[in-house]
Amino acid sequence: MSRLDDLKQRVETLYNEKQPDRAAWADWLYDNHVLYVATKARELAQKYGADVELAEVAALLHDIADCTMKREDPGHEAKSLQLAAQLMRESGYSDEEIELTVNDAIRYHSCHGEARPKSAEGLVLATADSLAHLKTDFYIFATWTMGKDSTLAEIKEWVLKKIERDLNNKISFDAEREDARPDHDIIKELFSRPSR
Repeated sequence: MSRLDDLKQRVETLYNEKQPDRAAWADWLYDNHVLYVATKARELAQKYGADVELAEVAALLHDIADCTMKREDPGHEAKSLQLAAQLMRESGYSDEEIELTVNDAIRYHSCHGEARPKSAEGLVLATADSLAHLKTDFYIFATWTMGKDSTLAEIKEWVLKKIERDLNNKISFDAEREDARPDHDIIKELFSRPSR
């Protein structure tokens, strides 16, 4: 078994454990987000010259703490980084590969503020994650789950901020940004409608 296959199996097992404190939408995230990001990262890595295997590894692990805790937990990011490094080590990845994947690609994939990944693999991951938000039903599912604890105004504000970051901060390749722009614009138009 290759180390990538070993890692895939470890990730799937972790999600399938259904730990009691995990995110309520962890099953949906794994099936509909994580696997999509992994496929898209592989395609983008081939297209833009990044290490294909490490881009896919980063995608599989980018939000790995979702299978053990909720996103709102203040330790979520640290747990994702710790689990990602642990799983990579257990699957046979080198310290250098773990450093690049965990401490650049995964750590900075959300592109908050001025923080951006520096590696090609990190740029691929951020782009793939953004495309998974803009080109799938991510925002439908996310807002449906938020609806239980948030007002419509709060949901709209969250979506409108996040789609701008998705399009303008996270996508690092002009062709991919232009391809996603119509999807962004549809979501923006929908969530900008006034309540009556």
